[in-house]
Amino acid sequence: MPYRNHLLPVVLATTAIAVPGASPLPGAAAAQTAPRPPVPADVPTRPQGWSDQSYYLPMRDGVRLAVSLYFPGGALPGKPAPVMLIQTRYGRAGEAGFAAAWQRAGYIVAIVDTRGTTASFGLRRVDLGPEEQRDMDEIIAHLAHQPWSNGQVIASGVSYMADTADLATSRPAPALLAAIPRQSDFDIYLHLFSPGGVSNDWMLRTWGTAVREMDLGRDPEGGDADCLKRVADCGRLFPTLQPVDGDEQFGLLRQALAARGLHWGPEDYEGIAFRDQPGHNGHTLFASSPAAQLAAIRRERKPVQYWGSWLDAGMAEAALARYRSAPDVPTELWITANNHGQNVGADPFFPGERAPMPAAADIFASNIAFADRVRAGVPVARAIHYYVMGAKEMRTSAAWPPADTKPSSLYFAPGRSLAPRVPGRRGEDRYAVDFTATTGKATRWSTQFGTPPAYPDRRAQDARLLTYDSPPMAIDTELVGTPVVTLHMAARTNDPAVFVYLEDVAPDGRSTYLGEGQFRAIHRKPANPATLPYDQGPAPHSFRRRDALTIKPGARMTLRFALFPTAALIRRGHRLRVAIAGADADTFHIYSNGKPDTFTIAYGPGAPSGLEISTRPWKP
Repeated sequence: MPYRNHLLPVVLATTAIAVPGASPLPGAAAAQTAPRPPVPADVPTRPQGWSDQSYYLPMRDGVRLAVSLYFPGGALPGKPAPVMLIQTRYGRAGEAGFAAAWQRAGYIVAIVDTRGTTASFGLRRVDLGPEEQRDMDEIIAHLAHQPWSNGQVIASGVSYMADTADLATSRPAPALLAAIPRQSDFDIYLHLFSPGGVSNDWMLRTWGTAVREMDLGRDPEGGDADCLKRVADCGRLFPTLQPVDGDEQFGLLRQALAARGLHWGPEDYEGIAFRDQPGHNGHTLFASSPAAQLAAIRRERKPVQYWGSWLDAGMAEAALARYRSAPDVPTELWITANNHGQNVGADPFFPGERAPMPAAADIFASNIAFADRVRAGVPVARAIHYYVMGAKEMRTSAAWPPADTKPSSLYFAPGRSLAPRVPGRRGEDRYAVDFTATTGKATRWSTQFGTPPAYPDRRAQDARLLTYDSPPMAIDTELVGTPVVTLHMAARTNDPAVFVYLEDVAPDGRSTYLGEGQFRAIHRKPANPATLPYDQGPAPHSFRRRDALTIKPGARMTLRFALFPTAALIRRGHRLRVAIAGADADTFHIYSNGKPDTFTIAYGPGAPSGLEISTRPWKP
């Protein structure tokens, strides 16, 4: 949902555009529903990313959405062409780089500022709200019936734009043939803002504050530019703000900003504990999720090419959850180890290598080939293509985990070890929670806001955590699946959150990050999968208010929850490590009521704490 690969859309130019003799033309521009002719040659050169044509498209309630068109070669095609639709909340011109590959492939790219954002009119009490979702029907129908369109529309985009593309597949829009969501959240509560019911305070506050500033016409990076206060500042905010053709003096754009009204902000969702709990704006995070429209997604059966990454928030689990939950939808799934924008490599086994795999150009080529196949009527086979960390290889499976993997368990044992069997005697380990512990500022969570993941050797972090190590691997092994951890534990307070990291430990002691999971203990009641809104995979929980369980300080409880899925090559002689924390200070809310806490982890007969994994011998 947040930015795809940078803090804000890259500012391609800061020159204000002033066309001699232009005027706001409020009446004509407000009613405009078809693009203007191409800009005359004598108009001053516009900055890179400026659209070929743009106009306001009125919705059923009169709200006007800003639409930009990018033509192949910059000119109307000689015959009707297919349309690539991108719906953004970060400014149309900021998506021009994403549009370029599609233009070269012969597509007309239509980019829309969603209602209440940047240059569009309307209120913004929630992102991806019900009215914004209804707009998709009219946008798609409009694009399909223009004289330059052949009636075929494909939706795509990264991050928030991926969420809009995914949601579009739930709409009754016949012209929409398929979608290519890249890094979609699917469940915005579990896969981004509250994984395991633990509030991602950093993302909520940083992103929520920035997008509100954008929508109000101010500089989200903290500068003093303010389009509503000073018209001279409007051009400085390009590419976030681009006026439509005929509004080069920003009159209509400033009207849209002036009419914003009450806008949602991070304070609306602060303190939200449950997936069914509305924020102060009256909306739940889940209601804005594609997962909330699963029944319609399955009804429409639009083919999708769906992208995620092991190192991007919960995007890999989001992709797998959609794949599991919509078994009748033609789906080609791709999971990498890249950053949020899929243009920087993040495999923690190769921290010095930043080239993405697949390369960004290859990803676009795959996107376009998929769209062309769908337009040609070629059936889409269901498959999961995934990157194996540490191996630099992509593999393919029809199921998750792959059908030939073997499930096994590793149990906590004396000496802070992981054993293949439950140890014969009971024991306990105590951990005084270090609330300053952190995974750092360059992680799977920071990549959503522009800083690519970079996981260094974790030995220093592990020294502040409670760790358990397995025996060395006897052979090269592929760890592939969704690990599950079980903790029979007690806490000193009545509201702890637990962070569990899975790592590879080399013979020289280097500890490499493989994945993580976090869990707020009040959500520990196991859920009946049939009662959940979608297939959440192993060890599911409802995260509903009515299912919350109280915690008695010092009393033993059982937490069983899934970590994020992963795939990695664990080489012969390497060990697996489970590291347990009670905080990730740079990203997540601090629980335990802000008081000191101690975790007591039990193991052995009657309290078999441990880790469930799926593996198979590595076959090069």
